[in-house]
Amino acid sequence: MARDKPIANMPEASVEAAEYVLGVMTLNERDAFQKRLRDDEHLRASVVYWENALLPLADGVAAVTPPAKTWDALQKRLFAGTQEAAPSRWQSLAFWRGLSLASLVGIAVLGGILATTLNRQVSPASQFVADVTGDSKQVRLAVSYDASTGNLAVNRVEGGPPSGRVLELWLIEGSNAPVSLGVLPSDARGLVAIPESLRAKLANAVLAISDEPAGGSPTGQPTGSVLATGKLLTI
Repeated sequence: MARDKPIANMPEASVEAAEYVLGVMTLNERDAFQKRLRDDEHLRASVVYWENALLPLADGVAAVTPPAKTWDALQKRLFAGTQEAAPSRWQSLAFWRGLSLASLVGIAVLGGILATTLNRQVSPASQFVADVTGDSKQVRLAVSYDASTGNLAVNRVEGGPPSGRVLELWLIEGSNAPVSLGVLPSDARGLVAIPESLRAKLANAVLAISDEPAGGSPTGQPTGSVLATGKLLTI
C-alpha cells in the first residue's frame, strides 16, 4: 500500500503488519510480506498485536449480502474484453460473492480507526504479544499482554478443547516449572487478570496451553497434552 511516510513515527514493520491485518496491501505486497513472516518472529508478533487490536472492531458490523447485479458489474468492469481462460482467484465467482458488503465496510471502519490507534503513545516496554500454536494447529491463540494493567487479552482463533476437557493456560519462565494462569474462557475472546506476583515474570516468558479435566489441572501442573506454545515478545 502506498504511503508518504510512516504514521506517528511508528516502526515501518509495525505499520506494514497493521496494513496486512486490514487487508489493504496489494497482492504482490501481501505475498512478499507473508514470505517475511515465515522467518521473522517479531513481525509475526506485530501481526498478532494488530489482529487483537483491530479485528474485534468488525464484530459490530452486520453482514449484508450484496445484490446480484454487483457481481455482473464487477465482471464487466474488470474482465471486459479478456479472452476465456481458467479463472484466477481474483476472477473466482466464489471469491467475489464471498466478499460481502460487511467486509468492505469493516475495512473502511478499521482504516479510519487505524490512524487514531497508531497515533496513541504506547510504551513498548509494557506491551507484549504471542502467537501460541503447535505443530498440529489443533489450537491457536493470539495473545496480547499489557504490563501496565496486568491484563492478558486472549483470542482463540483456531480450535478448542477436546470433548469433555478444558484448555488451561500456563506461564513458563526460563527453566522453572509451569505456573497456571487459569482455565481459558469458554468464549473465543476474553481477558485473563494476571496476579501482581506474576506480572514481572511474563516479559519474554513462554505461554503454553494444555487440555485438562473440567475445572482445570488437579495437580497444579499440566496433566494432559500440551497443545500449543508461544513466546511473549515486546512489540
